[in-house]
Amino acid sequence: MVLTKEANDLLCRVGPGTPMGELMRQYWLPAVYTWEIEPDGFPIRVRVLGEDLIAWRDSDGRPGFIAEACPHRTVSLYFARNEEHGLRCVYHGWKFDVDGNCMEMPNEPAASTFNEKIKAQVYKAADFGGITWIYMGPRQAYPPAIPQFEWGLLPEEHVRHSHKLMYECNWMQALEGELDSTHVYFLHRRIRPDVSAKYGSWVDDVAARLHIVDTDFGMTYAAERTEDDGSTYWRTTHFLFPMYGMFPGGSDDGTVPLSIYLPVDDEHTVHFGVFWHPTKTFDERRPFSELPDEPGVLGRGVGPMKPEQPGAFFANWWPVVNKENDFGMHRDTRKSKSFTGIPGIRLQDSAVIWSMGSVMDRGKEHLASADAALVRVRRRLMSAAEALRDQGVTPPGVDEPELYKMRSCLTVLPEGADWLAELDDWHHARTTVHPNPGFMGRRKTLEQPMSYTGDNRAK
Repeated sequence: MVLTKEANDLLCRVGPGTPMGELMRQYWLPAVYTWEIEPDGFPIRVRVLGEDLIAWRDSDGRPGFIAEACPHRTVSLYFARNEEHGLRCVYHGWKFDVDGNCMEMPNEPAASTFNEKIKAQVYKAADFGGITWIYMGPRQAYPPAIPQFEWGLLPEEHVRHSHKLMYECNWMQALEGELDSTHVYFLHRRIRPDVSAKYGSWVDDVAARLHIVDTDFGMTYAAERTEDDGSTYWRTTHFLFPMYGMFPGGSDDGTVPLSIYLPVDDEHTVHFGVFWHPTKTFDERRPFSELPDEPGVLGRGVGPMKPEQPGAFFANWWPVVNKENDFGMHRDTRKSKSFTGIPGIRLQDSAVIWSMGSVMDRGKEHLASADAALVRVRRRLMSAAEALRDQGVTPPGVDEPELYKMRSCLTVLPEGADWLAELDDWHHARTTVHPNPGFMGRRKTLEQPMSYTGDNRAK
């Protein structure tokens, strides 16, 4: 599936008026952690789908997203005072509530009603699952429901927000990395099977057989590998519209992961990672901020963030380990232990997707059979964007929030078992019993779990 420039632009570009941007605007999108904005606290700069916004929370705790430019003289509302249920522009004192109403216009005569004619550009905001979400679509008065991911329905102690960082590339190439099963045992591997699993994963069968199924929420695929005893190692992955990848990298105890790829603009993406368990709790629930002292060991998370970047959107989420230092690649470790020498799974991902360019030119790639899942997702996204643009068809999942209550899985099943049937109850969160718990410890070659949950033991 070699894409023309026009097709690649359709797939990747998300600004106002673009087909994919309009598709994205049909959905609630996760934007900031709820704890990042406090009642009467400092506003923060965010950019979503190419629009510069201010995230804030009023005196009653109501979240809001407002266009950064004040409707009076276009001064940045980042400098506004958050006080007494509104944001007050410091230039002339105009004050706005979370619905965009101009509450006060103190530099106008007392009898003036001009404030009733002024409305700031705002978008709906709501808290769910420890994240504040934004809805930028046309149904501002009656927006659809937030997608009902299982992690947002569980007690907060069952949820681990493992990492958040800025990727300096387009959202689509970041998402595609999540949906590419065969890269796991190259990019994230150790150099030999006898090296400690703390340096990466290992399987002998690196050429998985893919089984791809279209779903109401997007796409599911299973990567099949044969074990020495004839049983089958399965890794199931879900793509959920419009930009979620639910990969099989949690744990064999029932921990489930989700990756979120928020399109900031065409050349930047905020990546959130969240893990949850239907019955167990986590000791830590906020992102890790440290990397291991030993070079090449896979860290839990993405390491520290740079100090707050004044003037930048998402100013607290620019990682220290980045393109400026070759993503922390350690050459000696690369020779003997780690396949890449880069200290962490998400940092390894960041290095390769950044290297593709700010917006990947898919006209230059040469896809193989192992890329079948990526092709399917591209087609589904492009078809949905065109159907919305040309026929007004609502994209998948917008009005069916219950479809998002899904889990991925990694497990071993007997030879010949029907993976869809065997894993159906687990996939749809109808059971809390993992299919084949603890199987990793029974495998011949210990494998580093693709996990940021806090449990980095080889299993």
